[in-house]
Amino acid sequence: MALRFTAFMALWTVFYFVAPGWHLLTWTVIGLGGAAAVVAGVRRHRPSRPAAWYLVAAALVTLIGGDTTYNVLTDVFGQVEPFPSAADAVYLTTYPLAAGGLLIMVRRRSPLRDRAALIDAMIITTAMALLLWVYVITPTVTDQHQTWLANAVSIAYPLGDVLLLAVAARLSTAGGLRGPAVRSLLLGVLGLTGSDVAYALVRLYGTWHVGSPADLGWVVFYVSWGAAALSPSMTALTEPVTVARRAPSWRVLPLAVAALVAPTVLMIDSLERDLRDGPVIAGASALMFLLVLLRLFLASRETRELDSRAHSRALVRELKHRAYRDPLTGLGNRLRFQERAERALDRARDCEGVAAMLLIDLDNFKEVNDTQGHRAGDELLVAAGQRIAGAVRPGDLPVRLGGDEFAVLLSDGASEAAAVALAQRLIRVLAEPFRLSGGPVPVRASIGVATSPGGVGGTEEVLFRNADLALYAAKADGKGTWRLFDPSLYNAALRKLALRTGLDRALAAGEFELHYQPIVKVQGPPRVVGYEALVRWRHPELGLLAPSNFVPLAEETRQIGPIGAWILRTAVADAAAGGFGYVAVNVSPNQFSGGGFVETVRGALSAAGLPPDRLTIEITETVFLHEASADALADLEALSLMGVRIAIDDFGTGYSSIGYLRDLKFDLIKADKSFVDRIADLADHERLLRAIVHVARTLGLAVVAEGVETEAQRDLLRDMGCGYAQGFLYSPAVPLDRTARVRAAIEKGGG
Repeated sequence: MALRFTAFMALWTVFYFVAPGWHLLTWTVIGLGGAAAVVAGVRRHRPSRPAAWYLVAAALVTLIGGDTTYNVLTDVFGQVEPFPSAADAVYLTTYPLAAGGLLIMVRRRSPLRDRAALIDAMIITTAMALLLWVYVITPTVTDQHQTWLANAVSIAYPLGDVLLLAVAARLSTAGGLRGPAVRSLLLGVLGLTGSDVAYALVRLYGTWHVGSPADLGWVVFYVSWGAAALSPSMTALTEPVTVARRAPSWRVLPLAVAALVAPTVLMIDSLERDLRDGPVIAGASALMFLLVLLRLFLASRETRELDSRAHSRALVRELKHRAYRDPLTGLGNRLRFQERAERALDRARDCEGVAAMLLIDLDNFKEVNDTQGHRAGDELLVAAGQRIAGAVRPGDLPVRLGGDEFAVLLSDGASEAAAVALAQRLIRVLAEPFRLSGGPVPVRASIGVATSPGGVGGTEEVLFRNADLALYAAKADGKGTWRLFDPSLYNAALRKLALRTGLDRALAAGEFELHYQPIVKVQGPPRVVGYEALVRWRHPELGLLAPSNFVPLAEETRQIGPIGAWILRTAVADAAAGGFGYVAVNVSPNQFSGGGFVETVRGALSAAGLPPDRLTIEITETVFLHEASADALADLEALSLMGVRIAIDDFGTGYSSIGYLRDLKFDLIKADKSFVDRIADLADHERLLRAIVHVARTLGLAVVAEGVETEAQRDLLRDMGCGYAQGFLYSPAVPLDRTARVRAAIEKGGG
């Protein structure tokens, strides 16, 4: 906009100089065009202090008003070089209006107490004032051909120029010459001063006429100030410079030139004018000398302050470096990751790209810490950090978040494919044994991969959460692998959260219920000998939930203790009231670790009046791998002495089942469903199940086969000597009020 305006005005300026007959029209267009440009710039850019620019526009209007008045006097009324005239009265109002607008800009732009900038402006203004005094004002005052009024008016112009030069110099030092607007304003003041000086000199030593080259300075004034307002940078001239900046190097040149003005004028005056302006030159020299001394003092203090600031900035950089670094591995830390992730997500949104991260967890780190000590653990973390840093791409950010958890933020231009490729590479790199001072250590890593947008948001927190969910899924898959986030993981997490919240109230709200699956004698006519109690959760929103949907969560949250105690009491009471054989109750390893389990069993049996031999406690081998396995074994021994029967559940899926059968007293074993599923199809499964039955019979233990669903399976079990079975062939688990009908149907069906 400013360039188009300048080009348009340049054409009118050429027309002005080549077409003298159109001076009045073209000069009016140039002047009013500048004022109109200022008003248009204010309306377009809306500066915070429009009054400053409206004063600038008013100054242009008064100047063109004076020009128009002068042109009317000369072109219409035929006056020859009218001076002083009505035009001068209009002209002279330009200077206070223009100075007022610039002063508002100075006050708004430089609220800080920038004494150095003020002294610089005073030095430059003093030098310009000295030149105008010696070469314009003094010759005008001493001119005997002019009246006192003409002399007074002649002096008013250079004094007005000095005023504008002082304010313009201060404006240029208040924040520097940043932006075309301030440069255009300064150029306009210089143009105005140049034409004023030329006008004064021509009047002293020649005859003035409209259309001379001296008019070019006024044209520059009109066009430059109009272009300044049209530039978008004009808004900065009424906004404060809130940070003090070091004086730019270019500012030294005008100061040096200004300092040389007084001695140069003194030398010329001594050669040509017999030192008639000596007192003025001496006064100006003394003032400038004092100003330069004061400026040097402020520069010295500014240098010390800058050195202090530089030291402070260096200290801040060092503190920031430490704040963003993990002290052990030297990688970035969580704070660094968060800052970079936010920027990466912003860039990804702007460019419609992807931000990606990996969350890495060392699977075996706790074992190293526990067996070899924290020093070895630190060695491992440092070595792992080095491997991760060596495997990432240039520009990627590896960080240690804490403990044995690392992360990698992929650089700009990331993609899901690049993130997956990096995850696969890190799995391989971290799978190699680490050679620590205490010897080689095998370590695996699990990695969660997430990209944005992740389907549920685009913040750093969401990206991190998605990677964490993917990491959790990778660990659930067996560790030592990676998993890419997908929305189903988030939905599963929401479901898990809802279940976790519901577990807190489910027991008190009476939402749990027991179903019973019959245990059937296989040899001979089928006969129901007992039932296994299986818990169900009648969730108010999700409906009837099987144990697999909430029991693992109850184990994780340690809520299995009170739930398990309720199951035990209810099953014992139902068995006593229902009159069916024995009842089998699954017991979690956590129920043993809490203590008091034997007393809970004794209390339940006593309250229901159920003989101990009609209760079977089903446990898995994890009881013996638990931290409190010694207490668990003591509880099992106490229960056995009480008469409660003990069954080992999921037999054959562990590593030490035969040893437990030899060393501990069990009453029966339950063959896992995985062995029963395909015994009719796979010879290996049949042989394994036959071996289990043989071992049990040798040790005098009963065998219950789980998951029997077909008659072929039942017949094979019967053939190999298995005593009991349960499964859908006979019946799924049913509520207590249906157990009698199920029992009658099984025993009536024969088989």
